[in-house]
Amino acid sequence: MPISRVHALLSSHRWLLGWVLLGHALLALVYSVMIPPWEAHDEWAHFRYAAFIAETGQLPDPGHRLTTEFQFDEASQPPLYYLLAAGPMLLTNSRDGYILEVNPFVSGENAQTGLNMVLHDPGQEAFPWRGTILALHLGRLVSIVISVLALGVTYRLIRYLVPEHPGLALWGTAFQAFAPQFVFLSGVMTNDILLALFSPLLLLLSLRLIDEGPKPRLTLAAGLVAGLAFLTKYLALAVIPLALVAFLWGAWRHRKDRKPKEAWIGSTLIFLGLLGITAGALLWRNWRYTGLWIPRDPVSQQSLIVGLEQGNWQIAWDLLPLAVVNGFKTFWASFGWGNVAPDDWTYGVWLIISLVGVLGTLTWLIRGRDARRWRLVFFSGLYLLAVVSFPLLRELFHDSPFLRGRYMVAALPLAAWIVVQGWAFLSGRFWVWMRWPLLAWPLGLALILPFTLLRPAYAPPRAVTAPAPAEAVPLDARFDDAAILEDVTLWPGDDVRVGQGLAVTLTWHVLRRTAMPYALDIQLVGVGDQIYGQVMSYPGHGAAATHLWTPGLRFRETYWLVVQPELPLPTSARVLIHLYHPQASPPYLPVYDTQGTLIGDGIDVGSLRVSPETSASPPPQTSTFLARFDDMLLLEDIHVEEGVHHPGEAFPIWLSWQALGPGPQDLTLSLQLLDAQGQWVAGVDGPVSEVLLPPHWRPYDRLDTTQWFLLPSDLAPGRYRLMAVLYRSGDMTRLPVQSPQGQPFPQDIVPLAEVQIQAK
Repeated sequence: MPISRVHALLSSHRWLLGWVLLGHALLALVYSVMIPPWEAHDEWAHFRYAAFIAETGQLPDPGHRLTTEFQFDEASQPPLYYLLAAGPMLLTNSRDGYILEVNPFVSGENAQTGLNMVLHDPGQEAFPWRGTILALHLGRLVSIVISVLALGVTYRLIRYLVPEHPGLALWGTAFQAFAPQFVFLSGVMTNDILLALFSPLLLLLSLRLIDEGPKPRLTLAAGLVAGLAFLTKYLALAVIPLALVAFLWGAWRHRKDRKPKEAWIGSTLIFLGLLGITAGALLWRNWRYTGLWIPRDPVSQQSLIVGLEQGNWQIAWDLLPLAVVNGFKTFWASFGWGNVAPDDWTYGVWLIISLVGVLGTLTWLIRGRDARRWRLVFFSGLYLLAVVSFPLLRELFHDSPFLRGRYMVAALPLAAWIVVQGWAFLSGRFWVWMRWPLLAWPLGLALILPFTLLRPAYAPPRAVTAPAPAEAVPLDARFDDAAILEDVTLWPGDDVRVGQGLAVTLTWHVLRRTAMPYALDIQLVGVGDQIYGQVMSYPGHGAAATHLWTPGLRFRETYWLVVQPELPLPTSARVLIHLYHPQASPPYLPVYDTQGTLIGDGIDVGSLRVSPETSASPPPQTSTFLARFDDMLLLEDIHVEEGVHHPGEAFPIWLSWQALGPGPQDLTLSLQLLDAQGQWVAGVDGPVSEVLLPPHWRPYDRLDTTQWFLLPSDLAPGRYRLMAVLYRSGDMTRLPVQSPQGQPFPQDIVPLAEVQIQAK
């Protein structure tokens, strides 16, 4: 091929590389703007580190926390990334009194309690940015610049691995540039992005050390980059030893070169000296402030030391498959605090792309006879193993399957090369067409996800103008003067089973903001205040805290309560709605009806039946019973405490029933004591069952009633008859009742037992 044509080809690649880098920078900028503040893992802690440097001109004490809002703090991290991010922060004031408000209800189990880790005030976060928010976005710009430099390293690395195919370097760089996880990390504040620059750069220099030998300039660069990587994050310890391996390998390979020994010694001193100066300064400072060489995660270090001493590392190998799955998913696409992710099917596509890439690259390697190829790929494999195994073993050491892909972002250049190399080799002459759909996958996802995933994840509720659905129950309950709960819909509305979900749809009309953020508390409460399901969240699924409400907004939201296997079952349970804040006085917002009458500190929006997870086969309908009340109930048995009773005392009465079907809500059991002339002398009214209300009865339900019957203190001694009546309290009508032979009881009253009363 003529030299001029090769030059033109390389020049076009440089132009295309420039467009790739520009496209990545613009896309990362879109992510940076669209991702709400602090909605990246530990971003608040990363920001406070850099802001502390900008505010004080000093590094923080690695032994003291800079933040208390979340579990993890970054003050014990190496300082290089934060020194870089602090530079542009000097242009603004991060001491503007900004207060971070954490969302305490956010949960990794589901998204209904919110995906936003903090509460977002649009007034504070809207453009034009100022103060703390402006400082954050300036820090995010630093991450974007670093990511562009990292892509330049990726291009040089792949060019070095396969110099005979310069086009692969371009496509591999583009594949990494638009990988959604890399774009996300590029748009937020995290020291992982700087490690994604230095670790691959150290790999490139290590490959050159193997090929060219430990030349002074090369060892100078390798030692400097290794030290900078260590000053970025302690995860660099996974790859820094490999640089020493490359140094020794290269020295061995070039041992016969005619070079003076002084040059080899000088190169060694340069490499170790630069690494020692940079790493040693950090280690000395850590020891001075904390008494530890590495103050990050001292518990793991101590456990590791004990394991080495005892020769017994407690590693949860059973969690390895799940950890690998989590690591693979979050390596390619994971957002927020690891709680925002695309649909599962997208990871299936990533898996297919990755497996084909691995298969193709292995085939390309096996068919090649180039010793240099095998040598460089072997060392790159060691690099991949180190980058992946270091955080993987750490998670398994902690009995955790949550391997985070951002810890392995330094492996992305090689992963992108493997994908492109494998697909290019397998597709052969069709690579000219295959490369475009291959690149379209990460690029398409990276373009679509901000609008279909990220923005909806953190968006406040939308205003609704549509009327309530036909099945909704109108309420118009006013929570103080803050909001009106217009209606509620329960689904399913009459019967839920353990392990299933109850959907509660609420329609709110906002009147004003509250002084503090009240939480929405939805409870499914049974007899004895037993809670069968509960959800606590700020309204709007965490995105519409009451102190940030927009007056006049009308919105509708649905929550799912998972029914818990509590006892008794089956039972009737009520759905209660509260707005609650533990530090308010009173803690619950009072609720009023449409007439302004106080309802209480919450509202009962309806009751339903809670059934066991699986229903047993219904028993045959009993053939022996005492009385049949219409088509609702069979009275199967009665037991009255034996013995003589005295005036003024109370005695228990036990009744056993079998339901034939639902009954009216106001059905009431009346137990009456009649004298010898049939005159009423005492009585007690109550429910047939306190556990299961009549509307929730189903055929074959067994119901038990226990009533304490209080005798009048002036009751004359003698024999009395105990009778039972079922009536509707709304209109006082009695249920017709028949004997087992089908004969009606006179006046629909059933004799139960005789009671002997004796004077004390």
